Amino acid sequence: MILPIHTGLGVVALLSGAWNLVAQKGTGRHRLVGWIYAVSMTGLIGTSFFVYELFGGFGPFHVMSLVSGGTLALALYAPLRRHNNWVEHHYMWITWSYVGLLMATGSHLFAYGPSGWPFWARAVLYWGLPCGVGAAFIFGWRRTMMNRFSPKEAGAGDDTP
Repeated sequence: MILPIHTGLGVVALLSGAWNLVAQKGTGRHRLVGWIYAVSMTGLIGTSFFVYELFGGFGPFHVMSLVSGGTLALALYAPLRRHNNWVEHHYMWITWSYVGLLMATGSHLFAYGPSGWPFWARAVLYWGLPCGVGAAFIFGWRRTMMNRFSPKEAGAGDDTP
């Protein structure tokens, strides 16, 4: 029963996260879709602790769920506190949260990968590729993404880039 809920939350998180990556930053819609992402991720992380089919108990993917919860918490802390450079901190943590979500999705697809591919090739496809492309995007497009932020609509004050 938990797997359909877990999967549904994952789909909502994937879609809302993708939307916010391409949308104007700092708007009311950005915040609404961001909260949808945060709530669905929280549910996804929570339900992950009830999925035991692979290891029969607590396993390495559960550890990664804890890491995912940490990146999400740090991503939410920045805009709630609005400290110096909060926009950049939020950007870094929330994008890494989304990259982790993509890698977790890859974990679910692992068994359905190209037939005959060895483990290492599937690991590169489902984990290495999202992580590498995500890192290139996060660091390479940081300024471009920060320029899409709308400080007037967010009420961000003087500490925005």
